[in-house]
Amino acid sequence: VVSRVFERYEEAKAESNALDFDDLLVKTEELFRVDDALRERYRRRLEHILVDEFQDTNRAQYELVCHLVSERRNIFVVGDEDQSIYSWRGADFRNVQRFRESFPDARVYLLEQNYRSTRRILDAAQAIISRNAQRTDKVLWTDNEQGEPVHVYEAYDEREEADYVAGHIDRLVARGECTYGECSVMYRTNAQS
Repeated sequence: VVSRVFERYEEAKAESNALDFDDLLVKTEELFRVDDALRERYRRRLEHILVDEFQDTNRAQYELVCHLVSERRNIFVVGDEDQSIYSWRGADFRNVQRFRESFPDARVYLLEQNYRSTRRILDAAQAIISRNAQRTDKVLWTDNEQGEPVHVYEAYDEREEADYVAGHIDRLVARGECTYGECSVMYRTNAQS
């Protein structure tokens, strides 16, 4: 059924002479790969290239950027494999390593000081993240205080998770530690709201 839906989607795009976002990336990368004159024209137009959140680029975006870089090596990227969150939509944190292989002369600056989190949060994050062998080794640190202990709660399902979070906030407010307006809940996708 899924393959038929995809086939129909592709047919509808062709009938409408339309492209979706992925097509725009793939077709542009293909054009730059096969058309030297076009690629050179765009290379000359771009004096410098800056890509932020590089860990969240997909392979087509990576190739597209590589096509646009001139002999001047006029590229600057900002990225951290540890912060990649869009693999579900094709992002590939390994593009950071690919960049280092494609541009071995690039200078790397590690930003290891964290200004927002407490030491306990950084220690917990470091303990988990450091197990990934496909990452740039870095030592996170902060001048911030030690902070409250990290508490882990594993809920059975989303309803139990929501009840736990709401109950915890109620307890904090009842103890006078904060007001409801001072609380915030972070979640990964809007569907969890």
